Amino acid sequence: MSIEVLIRQEERQSLALRITPGGVVVLVPRGLDAADPRVRRFIAEGLKRLPRPVALPAAGRLTREALRDLVGEWSARVGVRLGRVQVRAMRSKWASCSGRGNLTLSTALLALPRDLAEYVVCHELVHLKVAGHGKGWQALMGLYLPDWRERERRLAGWVVQDPERAVVGGSWS
Repeated sequence: MSIEVLIRQEERQSLALRITPGGVVVLVPRGLDAADPRVRRFIAEGLKRLPRPVALPAAGRLTREALRDLVGEWSARVGVRLGRVQVRAMRSKWASCSGRGNLTLSTALLALPRDLAEYVVCHELVHLKVAGHGKGWQALMGLYLPDWRERERRLAGWVVQDPERAVVGGSWS
């Protein structure tokens, strides 16, 4: 099974791997050749560390309606009001939430287990209370989803290239 790996050079000090719904993005410091053995080793080691998810059968997947219901449940729990909620294809994110409370969810969430989609929804809704991923945000995540770090770790193993089929892959940042 092949995984799309995009290598991007940036002004940075270290190598990083990011998992996105469309594949793996490797961030390489300018001046370090993408073909360098250190980069290749970094990618290989990162991919080995990921949990290996099992694709869900079509019958076990969330529908758009079920995903919207999940958003409704979690917005009530977190105590936030949402503007528009949309589900659409997104290449580089699982979801995003604007300052106005508009939530955009990736269709890739439809291929994830419910608990991981729930993590993504909660993650975004908590951002309506606390910007960034600092201690305040982490504390609220712990309050709403005590196992959020484990879910985040498991999510890193999923690369969904097509909402109809889940593909294993990814890496750690």
